[in-house]
Formats: sequence, structure tokens, C-alpha cells
Amino acid sequence: MSTVLFHTHGIGRFDYSSLQPDDLEAVDALAREHDLTVLPTVYLRRDHLASFTEVMKAFDALKRDGRLPAIAGFAMEGPLLGPEGGIPRAGSWTPTGAEWRAIASLGTLGLRYVVMAPDALALDEKISTACTFAGLLTELYDQGTRIALGHFTRENPKRSAERTKDVLNQLHESYKSSPYLVLTDHLFNDMPRAFTHAWRTPHQCDRRQHELAKFMDEAWAPDTLADTLGPVPAALLEATRANLLTPALNFDGHHVDLAICRRTVDYLTPQRLIAMTDDTELDAMAGEILHQLPNSPLRYRDDGAVASGSSGYPVQAANMASVGLTDADIETMFSTVPSQALAFTPSSRTTPVGRTGA
Repeated sequence: MSTVLFHTHGIGRFDYSSLQPDDLEAVDALAREHDLTVLPTVYLRRDHLASFTEVMKAFDALKRDGRLPAIAGFAMEGPLLGPEGGIPRAGSWTPTGAEWRAIASLGTLGLRYVVMAPDALALDEKISTACTFAGLLTELYDQGTRIALGHFTRENPKRSAERTKDVLNQLHESYKSSPYLVLTDHLFNDMPRAFTHAWRTPHQCDRRQHELAKFMDEAWAPDTLADTLGPVPAALLEATRANLLTPALNFDGHHVDLAICRRTVDYLTPQRLIAMTDDTELDAMAGEILHQLPNSPLRYRDDGAVASGSSGYPVQAANMASVGLTDADIETMFSTVPSQALAFTPSSRTTPVGRTGA
């Protein structure tokens, strides 16, 4: 089974957020050269909606013709995102109703999921004059596109957790339930937390051993998880254990400390997790120049916010092995689970929740 890069921003000289239709076959060839199946993740700039639509039309035509075997589809990070993450600035904006309809229509062409902040709006709040947030979710799912929860707001963690649960309830009541009905993008990153999830600078690393030891002494249990991790991470982990979503977790060791990654795998099991790389080989993404710091694989914006990583599958697989995960565990999270998630297509319920057919 091929290794699947479920969330990846670029390969070789190609920034997925700036692709042209003529780039698709070259991207596919690079992925096949490395024995990868890729799901390119783009930051959509408002003025690139039309050009990205052309990329998706070309992808659909080539895919139907039996070409592009290594490109499984596309994902989109945003544009409905919380305000604090290290995303390219042009990738966070508020679409009009017409723009949302255009984005949703890409589901029929191979847009597999859209990362969005589930707490940006209540379900009954309007995203346009004619559509509520709940209506937008229906528009996306009815055309085959799912959401990945990510880039949360920070001002009210309890409200964020409740709105996350509301979104999960809405979707599982409307569509046939599956762990793959809803995804979670880069678990623990860019969300309110009650714990330190990574130590990146030399000064932070000096504190790591003491702070990590104290954190690891705390047991993870459903009734106390919100106190240990914070309401939002707790809600996501418990929903995962209830088979209501499947999260993705970065194992580069810098997005999330590897010891915390291992604790998360132990709590959820490998069968409930997707390993994601969030990587690119370029120092630019969606038109924004990025930079790296010494001895760090992360790529930063000019204000110091983490925008992406540079650690591909070989590095992350080695990291996973270094914390005691087996070859079978790694294959499960890098191949089996993402392949199953890609094979899933949402479908409407034929009977309401709580009722059975005659």
C-alpha cells in the first residue's frame, strides 16, 4: 500500500497553492518517483478562486482519463480560519455566498475536504444574506466535500468546544455516520490548549524536560481530559474515541513534541489517526515568502508564526519509530487510515437518527 501524504503543501519546485493546470502531470510524476500518493493542500487566495477552479477541472478530466494515479484529489486550508494561525495572510478571508457556492462545487471535481474553524460561527449564524453556517455545511457535504476542523479561535475555549460538538452533531444527524465523516487538521496546533505542546527555541528547550515530565505524570481520562488538555483538544479526542471524527497529527517533532504524539497514539490507537506532514520543499507558499531558523525544519512567516514544515515522510516515519511505534503502526497511520478516509464519500441519511426503517 502506498504512503499517503494527506496534508502536504508542495513538492519539488511546485507550491500547491500556486499550481497551474499544466503542472499536474509533473506533480504526479514526482509523487510516483517517491512512491507517494499525495493529497495537495492549498491555501486559496481570493483572486485565485477562478484559476484554482481551472486546476480542479483539469484534474478531474485527467483523472477520468486514467492519468494522475498519484494525486488522490485536493484539500483546501481555509479560507474560514481562526485569526491567530501562521497561515499565509492572503489565505484567510470571508467568502461571499457566491464564492462559497463556487468552492462547494469543487467537491464534484475532487476537492476532498476544506479545513475550517468550526467555532467561527454558530450553526444558525449567517455567512451570507441567504445562507447560515449549517447551510454551508450542507452545501459542502452534498457535493462530496467534507470539513476538517482546524484553526480555532482562542477567546472562549468552552464555547469553541461546544460549537465543535454542535457541528459534529449536525453532520452525524444529517449524513450516514462514520469516523471519516469529519476530519481534524493538525491536532493540537492552532487551537486553545491548557498545556505546552512543543518546545521550539533554545530557551524553550531548556524548560522541556521539567515541563514535559510534569505533564506526562498526569493521566489522560475522559472525565478529567478537559482540565488536562483544555476543552477543545478534549472534545476532539473524545469525539475520536466515539468514532465521530478522524484527526491528523504531525510527527515532525516540532509541530508537536514527539512524547506527546506518542501519548496521543496510545490514547486513541493508531487505527484512529492519520499521520500528516504539513510539508513543502519551497521557501514560499501562496505568494508569501517563508524562512527557516537554524536547526529547525519549520518554515516561518515574517512575524515568527509557524506556517509549515519541511519534514517529509522518511523523517517523520523515523521519528515515529524513535518513540517506539512499530512498522505496522506507521503503516496504519501513513497508509491504511488515510486511504480509508480518501475512499469515503458522505451520503445523506435515509432515516432520521434514533429511528429505524420498517
